[in-house]
Amino acid sequence: MQASYVAEGLPQAQQLKSLGLTHFQYVEGDRLGMLLALASLAPVFLVVAETTIVFSRREVAGVLLLAGQLLNEALSLALKEAVREERPHRHLGDGYGMPSSHAQFMGFFALYVALYFERQTGAHRVHRRIAQAGAAVLGAAVAVSRVYLGYHTLRQTLAGGAVGLAAAAAWYAFAECVLRPSGFVDAALAARPCRWLLLRDSRNVPDVALAEYTLSMAAKQKVA
Repeated sequence: MQASYVAEGLPQAQQLKSLGLTHFQYVEGDRLGMLLALASLAPVFLVVAETTIVFSRREVAGVLLLAGQLLNEALSLALKEAVREERPHRHLGDGYGMPSSHAQFMGFFALYVALYFERQTGAHRVHRRIAQAGAAVLGAAVAVSRVYLGYHTLRQTLAGGAVGLAAAAAWYAFAECVLRPSGFVDAALAARPCRWLLLRDSRNVPDVALAEYTLSMAAKQKVA
C-alpha cells in the first residue's frame, strides 16, 4: 500500500511515494487514532521479532511459526488479487482491500500463539494465559484500527480475521498431525545443514528457561 505525494520543484515523473508498510494516517489531535495507528504497526514488529527468534533461539517452533506466517501473507496477497475489492477510501493508498491483510496476519498470530501455549505444559499456567490474552488483545486492537482509520470496511476486516484464524488452525494441525508424526521434523534436524545451524526442538524439555539457567550456572561454577 503506497500513497503519492506532490513535491514542489520535482518533475511529475519523480513525484514521491510513501511506503505504506509503515505509513498510517489519522486525524490530527485524535489520540485514539494515534494509538490505533501505532497498533497497526504490530505485524511489522512481529515479523522482525519472529525472525530474530528464529536466528537467536534456533528452535523448530519459531521456524514453524514464521513459515506459517509467511504462507499466510502469500494467501492474503492471492485472495486480494482474486477478489479485487477496493478499499473504502482510495486516498489512503492503493492496493485491494479484501481481505484485510493486517487482520489476517493478527488472526493467524493470535490463534497460533494460543494453540502453541495450550500445548506447552512446561510453561507456568499464568504465563501461558498472559501470552494468549496478550496476543488476542493485540490482534483485536489491530483489527479495530483498520476500520477506525478507514483503511478497510468492517466486512473486509472480519473476512481477514476469519481467514487468518482458519489458516492458523490448518497450519498448526498440519505441523502437529502431519510433519511431526511423519518424522519429517526429526529427519530435518538430523540433516547436516540443520546440525550446522544448530537447529533444535525443545518441546520435550519441561521448562526451557530453567534448563538453560541450570546449564549456565553449572558452566559458570566449572570456570570458577
